[in-house]
Amino acid sequence: MVEAGPLELRTARLRLRPYRPADFETLFSQIVLDPAVIRFWHDYADPALGVEQRRAMAERDLGSWIEEGIAAGYPTWVIEAAVPALGPPGDFVGVIGVFPPENEWGPEPEVGYLLASRHHGRGLATEALGAVVADATERLRIPVLVAIVDEPNAASIRVLEKCGFTRERSYVGRDGHPYRRYARSAAIPAPR
Repeated sequence: MVEAGPLELRTARLRLRPYRPADFETLFSQIVLDPAVIRFWHDYADPALGVEQRRAMAERDLGSWIEEGIAAGYPTWVIEAAVPALGPPGDFVGVIGVFPPENEWGPEPEVGYLLASRHHGRGLATEALGAVVADATERLRIPVLVAIVDEPNAASIRVLEKCGFTRERSYVGRDGHPYRRYARSAAIPAPR
């Protein structure tokens, strides 16, 4: 069951609250600097990059992507623990959001999510994505959501499929890496 308040979404184990600019430091330290999380971010995975180079890239890429989405009316959520089994209430779990369409991937808004590696493998991405899909289709009335995933990212592929996304195609991106495009119609009942 997903409960939506005016400024948050709640699931059985998670609280999703709106992203704030002050959240960037936590996102940077627990996501961008974690090799387990960024292993599919080809530009960021370069071991020759220093912390300040990664910060500049993250501010340019991730920070601007989030800001552009929010400015366009698409929500980005910080995922927090809501039960003691995940950590203290409010403990950072990750980020998730709906983002403006990218020309390379099509005209539909895209969903994206990143979880701190200590929370991988616990079903939390599926739980958070289910809440975001319900919000996007019911409150925002977005008819189709897409997700772009690196071809070898089996964990993210499972999350998408559990949440009703279907594979549309595989392709090689402008960066030369293989990707899959998944889509989900609002006609499919949102996961609960």
